[in-house]
Amino acid sequence: MKKLILITGFILLTTVAFGQVVLKVGYVNMNKAINLSNEGKRSKKFLEVQARRSQALLKSKEQDLLNKEAELKNNIMLNQEARAQKQQEIVKMKNELRDELTKAQNSIRQDEVRHTTKIFKDLVLVINDIAKEENFDLILEFNIKQTILFSKFEMIDITDKATERYNSIQTIE
Repeated sequence: MKKLILITGFILLTTVAFGQVVLKVGYVNMNKAINLSNEGKRSKKFLEVQARRSQALLKSKEQDLLNKEAELKNNIMLNQEARAQKQQEIVKMKNELRDELTKAQNSIRQDEVRHTTKIFKDLVLVINDIAKEENFDLILEFNIKQTILFSKFEMIDITDKATERYNSIQTIE
């Protein structure tokens, strides 16, 4: 909301200070640019492989746990003390499995944030270059652009241009 107020204030001040000024305004859908960039696609594949690996490992441990529970249930020969000990082992295994699941989810989330942040920062540099080259006065993020209910200024979508430029820079490096 603060960003929208600042942008609206900027537009109003510019219009008041210079009279009927025509601003060149653009916008970028950053989520789309990140997801459609080559680096974003590579990152998504990496994260999917990592998630599948973690999921397979956790599934295996879950199956071991289910086997132990079934073994305990079907073993009528255990005395009460031995049964209680096996139940404690199962509870411990459940807690460890839950902890491992949480760690795996956090790890994937952290990797996703790390990858996305790098792409985001690089895209911002590309967008700044496009803005300077094409004399934009203002570039908005798509979500902010959507909150503007009316503007007399045309808003130009530069998402595809930013993505293409970012991809071309990535292939050079």
